[in-house]
Amino acid sequence: MMRFLRAPFTPASFSQDWRESSFRGQLSAAATTGILLLALLSSLASSWLATRQVRATLVDQGQRVAQSLAHQAPLALISLAPENAAEAVRATLAFPDVIGVELRSANGQVLLARGAVGPGTVTMAPRPVLGEPRLAAETDDAWHFVAPVVAQRNATPFDVIENQDELLGDVRVVVGKGTLRRMLAQVFFASLAISLLLAVLFVVLLRWLASRLTQPLTELSNTMARAERGEPGVHATLSGPSDIQQMARAFNRMIDAQNARGEELQRHRDQLEAAVLARTAELQDAKERAEVANAAKSEFLARMSHELRTPLNAVLGYAQLLRMDAGLSDRQQAGLGIIQSSGEHLLTLIVDILDLARIEAGKTLIESSPVDLGCLVRSVADIVRVKAEEKGLAFVVDVDPAPPAHVLGDEKRLRQVLINLLGNAVKFTEQGHVTLCVRHLGPVARGARLHFEVRDSGVGISAEAAQRLFQPFEQAGEAHQRAAGTGLGLAISRQLVRLMGGDVQVRSQPGAGSVFWFELTLPLADTPPAPPPAPAPFVQGYDGPMRRIVVADDVPANRTMLCEMLRRLGFDVHEACDGQQALHQVQLVQPDLLLMDVRMPVLDGLQATARLRQDAATRSLPVVLVSANASAADRQAGLAIGADDFLAKPVSHEQLLAVLAAQLHLAWHRA
Repeated sequence: MMRFLRAPFTPASFSQDWRESSFRGQLSAAATTGILLLALLSSLASSWLATRQVRATLVDQGQRVAQSLAHQAPLALISLAPENAAEAVRATLAFPDVIGVELRSANGQVLLARGAVGPGTVTMAPRPVLGEPRLAAETDDAWHFVAPVVAQRNATPFDVIENQDELLGDVRVVVGKGTLRRMLAQVFFASLAISLLLAVLFVVLLRWLASRLTQPLTELSNTMARAERGEPGVHATLSGPSDIQQMARAFNRMIDAQNARGEELQRHRDQLEAAVLARTAELQDAKERAEVANAAKSEFLARMSHELRTPLNAVLGYAQLLRMDAGLSDRQQAGLGIIQSSGEHLLTLIVDILDLARIEAGKTLIESSPVDLGCLVRSVADIVRVKAEEKGLAFVVDVDPAPPAHVLGDEKRLRQVLINLLGNAVKFTEQGHVTLCVRHLGPVARGARLHFEVRDSGVGISAEAAQRLFQPFEQAGEAHQRAAGTGLGLAISRQLVRLMGGDVQVRSQPGAGSVFWFELTLPLADTPPAPPPAPAPFVQGYDGPMRRIVVADDVPANRTMLCEMLRRLGFDVHEACDGQQALHQVQLVQPDLLLMDVRMPVLDGLQATARLRQDAATRSLPVVLVSANASAADRQAGLAIGADDFLAKPVSHEQLLAVLAAQLHLAWHRA
């Protein structure tokens, strides 16, 4: 080795020394190269791992910033007032690397945008419903974080179903990658410097082991480098010691196999890309169709709610007014009670229909309370019997002689299912009978197995129609019968029964009637249900001087009903058919309270309220808005514009009395 190092460097001497050197010497040189490469790769790997940790830390930090902003944004989204989140947005933008903030409402409307929120073409992940903040998109320059803004709903005595947290919208925070780039550069250059220093020291240390690399090994190394760069047709030359030649042969075989696999992989990649493109187009088309269908469904349900609540307001209002007449007979009072009870149940069904999407999403909870089966069956029968007798049908109630007296279940949901099934039976039966059958199948562990069945002698259903009968908006029967409903009753009924632990089944033949049934296992109740509250005495008037009230509503029946109800209580009532007339009446008679519908021509209730609040003379006038749109968002919008209270149609007499007493500080006289 010393002679090898001392010999003058010439091509001939180098070739001779190489041939005389042992494979051990050649292997030492190769090992030196391998160790150097290993040190370099280790430094690169450590840099890569450090970079991943830094990125994970920054992403977690961005999620916390988005979550913090989301916790401060509900008020701004509820009131649609971006200034309520201005301070939180400024604090967020002051955070290092935060370059943009955006607030969006639940319908996707941009409420506030500050800084560089990025182009609209950035692909975002689907918006959250209720959950944790997450990284929604990432570009070369920034991360885009999205956090849902949720309003926690408090329960009230008037809620039909348990309140659920409401998604108000979301906040989007854009965090730049400046810190990541700086730390990446620092880690990379530090690792590179250490690797280079170690490489130089190691090369100097191993210099005495070998001064030259053999030509065959150099050629093999160069060939490998060319192959690594992706040059086509690369093959190693078979030269040098047998060990090197064996390595070259193995390398050539590897290159050939790799080329073959590469060609096969490229063919598979081309096929996969074509399949992915086709599938992506199909999914996009399906997504667009689903979005259109969902939008149409939501619009239909909202419209149905408003259109049904408006006439129900007059029906229930006049039913309440007529029941106040002391000259009615017991039979007339009972009939009015059925009208009011049926109308109130219809209102409950309207609310439940609007909850169809929530039921399908699994967000509807089944309540459990003591249920008197006998009272439940009688109340359902009283509602359905009237419709059956109007069509000349025999309505039969067949109840097990000894059913369990009291069970635990959701009485409202169970009543809704039975009325839906019985209502369909009456609607599709022209002659014959409709039967409600309730059977106790036997006790189970601390419970009872109950069988509910509805039979009719109506038109029947074909096997093909029965397969889609429980789909939303699907109906069987003739065209004039289908027009009588929305096609949601059976879909809602099946979903509710499944939530209660059963399933609705059907057996039918065209022309031979239909049988719908379901079975439930309900626990036995230790205590009987509370008796219904006794009706409060009717209000006949109030203490103090006569108060003036202006009633504004564009529907004459609703306006007349409210006016008559108020006049019976002793109020001086003035009418208006739109918001503009309401403002005129306020200036003319200077009322003590304004009772105003929201949706009216010329000037709606919200616009009229805003004008009243802008005038110093009417700024303190109590304004109570009335609307058939009874959602929490509609109520919040009315209160935010300046209204003092909100009543949902149909207007309950007791609710109206409570609002008037609160706003005018009245003490009622009751009969």
